[in-house]
Amino acid sequence: MTEPTLQDGRRPLVAQAFTGVPNAAAALGWSPANGRRAALKGCATLIAVAALSSIATLVAQKPIQKSTVYEWTTADTKPNDWGAVRQVMRTPTPTLDELEIHISTLQPGKSPHAPHQHQHEELLIIKEGTLETFQSGATRRVGPGGIIFQASNEMHNVTNVGSTPATYFVIGWTTK
Repeated sequence: MTEPTLQDGRRPLVAQAFTGVPNAAAALGWSPANGRRAALKGCATLIAVAALSSIATLVAQKPIQKSTVYEWTTADTKPNDWGAVRQVMRTPTPTLDELEIHISTLQPGKSPHAPHQHQHEELLIIKEGTLETFQSGATRRVGPGGIIFQASNEMHNVTNVGSTPATYFVIGWTTK
């Protein structure tokens, strides 16, 4: 059997891929006529795979948070070693990659974690109790109604320095 060629004398890619394999193109059913059909089917398959991949990506993405209201409740509060935490939301918004809001309650003398840093910024709004905040080597105390701002990549943490539980809202955001 002779090797298949195109009208201009070039060898098709399928034949080039199997150089040295006798009758490989024929075994694969290649001919100039069905080569065009196979190319069209291949293009259609590629487009279908790309479309399905795009749809899968969209499905995997979290929906953008629209305006809403969250009622005050303690139903979803999860106890832990230092007190308790209630996750309110953690999702993209129209202008943020992620907006995260949770409510923490610290028992007296407790801290949720050792001093740490992260890229995102966050606000802590104290509802009740007294917190001491450590920020880049300095400490300050703040009570009910006080606001703590934690800047990006600065070492920080909080400790309940009062004699009663301290409850505070944490609002963190990540931008593109």
